[in-house]
Amino acid sequence: MKVAVITPYYQESETVLRRGMDSVQRQTHGDFVHYMVADGHPRPEVLAGYERVVAVNLPSAHADYGCTPRGVGALLAMNEGADVVCFLDADNLFEPEHLESLVSTYRAASAQGQVLHAVFASRYLFLPGHEHVRLVSDEDTKRTHVDTSCISLHRSAAFMWPQWGLIPKAATPICDRVMFDLMRAHGLRVAWTDRFTVLYESNWRPHYIQAGLPLPANEKLHDGTLDQVQLPPEEALARLRIRVAPRV
Repeated sequence: MKVAVITPYYQESETVLRRGMDSVQRQTHGDFVHYMVADGHPRPEVLAGYERVVAVNLPSAHADYGCTPRGVGALLAMNEGADVVCFLDADNLFEPEHLESLVSTYRAASAQGQVLHAVFASRYLFLPGHEHVRLVSDEDTKRTHVDTSCISLHRSAAFMWPQWGLIPKAATPICDRVMFDLMRAHGLRVAWTDRFTVLYESNWRPHYIQAGLPLPANEKLHDGTLDQVQLPPEEALARLRIRVAPRV
């Protein structure tokens, strides 16, 4: 089973980019292609020397939380024969068994005569400078949210692959929530691996509080206001052909 990994990147440091790329290279499932999609700021010197990496360079930055490059990369992967697509944000990383656990879940369902449209992994949260911290989000354990880097989509739901690029810009801060809502609204057959194979670097204020760590002095932290982002209904209907319920 050929897996495509899509990573949009903008101006992340070389250290961060290599950290994520190295985590893909270490996968125990070897049949993958890693699409590194530059959102207006290509880094060919960083990508050089990596195997099974495809460099995609968009001519300008889109400032939409990686949605346009993610959608472009997914469309390329589909048309280049990937069976499964998954997504890795540039500042996150995969545990070595991540792809294998996704593929095993798809194959186990297939052996029972069922086609899964999507399989989700779980994630641990860590904090910059505290890389060994492992936090778990309550909304993740309740399965009310799936982070971008935990999502994979099967070719049987190919219509969903490029949907990232159709999310209205006003809603891109909550793009993974929009995608999860769309999957549920379309009645996709989904499963969880029940394995924590994604490591998510958090800059969220609540996670420092959860870890019992002092807030960093000169850092801009996310403060949880994404719940205020609303998906414009007229654009939702025009682009996504579905009305997503407003968040409360």
